[in-house]
Amino acid sequence: MAEVIRPKFDVIRGWAGGTFGGSAHDRTFDKVVDGAGAPTTLKRGTFVTLHSSGGATVVTNATGDKKDNVAVWCIVEGNDPDDSYSGDFVDKVVAIRGSYEVLLSETMFTAGSYAPNDGVYFLAGKVTKVATTEPVMGTVLAYDAASKLLTVAFSL
Repeated sequence: MAEVIRPKFDVIRGWAGGTFGGSAHDRTFDKVVDGAGAPTTLKRGTFVTLHSSGGATVVTNATGDKKDNVAVWCIVEGNDPDDSYSGDFVDKVVAIRGSYEVLLSETMFTAGSYAPNDGVYFLAGKVTKVATTEPVMGTVLAYDAASKLLTVAFSL
């Protein structure tokens, strides 16, 4: 039997309340929309926020998200048929927010060099290294350049 090849993504852990800024919690989004409010699909490991229609939509601008205190969620069960059959069937996604640690493959973060303690933020639904003025929304714990895997801790 052939195995379905997927990008590597894993929620390594969530923290109990009061530890590392609080606990991770989940939410099921019944609607998934693009920036214009039209239905779309999302894969696990994509970072989203709430659209004005109430649906989940890809995070586009980290500066605005942090400044406006908009909640950022990480999809752990998507609705893309290439990624999740159950999410596709019910046309819902499950996402987490709060204090958690994730392992991301190269399709889930922008290319570049990462080192422990580097700050990261969100841009176009991906984790991106902080350059100068962007808000720090997560911290790099490890980067394996050979396998292109990034481990990041968030406390949002």
